[in-house]
Amino acid sequence: MRTPLLLLVPLQVLFLLTAVGAGCAGSGLTGFADEDAGAVVDATAADGPPVVFPPDDPLTAAGEDGGAPDDAALLIVTPPTDDDASVVPTGPSFDAGPDGECGEPLGPGDLAIDELLIASLSGTGDHGEWLEVASARACALDLVGLHAECPVGAKVITLDVTTDVWIPAGGFFVIADSTDPAVNHALPALVLGWAGSPGDVLRNEGGTVTLIANGALIDSVTYPDFKKLPVGTSITFPSDCAMASRSSWALWQPSRTSWFPELYGSPNALNDDVQCPDD
Repeated sequence: MRTPLLLLVPLQVLFLLTAVGAGCAGSGLTGFADEDAGAVVDATAADGPPVVFPPDDPLTAAGEDGGAPDDAALLIVTPPTDDDASVVPTGPSFDAGPDGECGEPLGPGDLAIDELLIASLSGTGDHGEWLEVASARACALDLVGLHAECPVGAKVITLDVTTDVWIPAGGFFVIADSTDPAVNHALPALVLGWAGSPGDVLRNEGGTVTLIANGALIDSVTYPDFKKLPVGTSITFPSDCAMASRSSWALWQPSRTSWFPELYGSPNALNDDVQCPDD
């Protein structure tokens, strides 16, 4: 087992990347294919029946991803060292706002995955993929304890936050294949990277991304095969739609705004470039 070290200057935290093996059923919170109906089923919901996404969705991404890395990787975010062992972690570096800091740790419903760029370029070796996560809390939220995972073939790509990483009330962060702006197309604001920067994490033919914290399921999205989604365009859940309706993929739309030349999406920002369809 190799334990490389990587210092990311943004956020001034130390990321320790450890390559470990992991199976697809690591948490038991992944989607699966219904062989009879050919549909993608979200088996992650703790309450209520599974949600089935039709395979003939009108937006079903061109291109094939490359293979999974040889080893699944674990990203551990650790605090910077300090000579004074009595130093206590501080709150957010920004103004926490009128509601201040959230008084409890991450819990179910605090975060919601609301945008996915599943292909930034055609073919394999794509390190520009990302997903956006929005906070549903009206207070500054600490991401410490967050675990994210995405099965890729027989592997599970992961990310773990083990130190204070704050986002403002109603704020956002992005989980990307790479935290290098030269590789991820200059993603703005807070970017967390999948361990090992493996590339091709979000499978073009569909997949599942799961967020867990403190032993509880925070959020999970099983997305279908978006064959008609143009390469370099994110699939976006409009900000004016009710988050409870995210399982309806008919509401998700291709982004219309561009944050980078020839790439369309609204990373770390409201998805207000698209509107919720009329009932």
